[in-house]
Amino acid sequence: MFECALKREGFLRTGLNNGAEPDWDRFGREVQGKFAQVSISDFAEAVAKLRKLAPRRQVVRKGQLCWDPIVQKDGELDEAYILRLLKATRNNLFHGGKYPDGPIEEVARDRDILSAALVVLKGCYEIHTGVKRWIDDRE
Repeated sequence: MFECALKREGFLRTGLNNGAEPDWDRFGREVQGKFAQVSISDFAEAVAKLRKLAPRRQVVRKGQLCWDPIVQKDGELDEAYILRLLKATRNNLFHGGKYPDGPIEEVARDRDILSAALVVLKGCYEIHTGVKRWIDDRE
């Protein structure tokens, strides 16, 4: 629902085969400096937890599936980095493939990442009136 609201609010980019994709980067620039305005009591803690636990990105190295950390780039704004972590959490959740070789090893860590990401997403909903309006109008 949030990504649909992003696209409807104009945070839209053209993806593969002209697919409509949410423009998280532009959204990150628009909410720059606004994370401090979020009134959710555990928002700052969730941001810190997401930063500390940083979901990983699946890569191929020498023909093998591996995981690389997602690190903040030089000059990357904090909001943009946190949104990149949020997007990676979403991708890992829905596109998975995380455990092809056996049991889940870090259940508690994964649960903490997901919980923190949900709080951050609620904060993003709160601070952008346009996106919030699109979501509220659907209810």
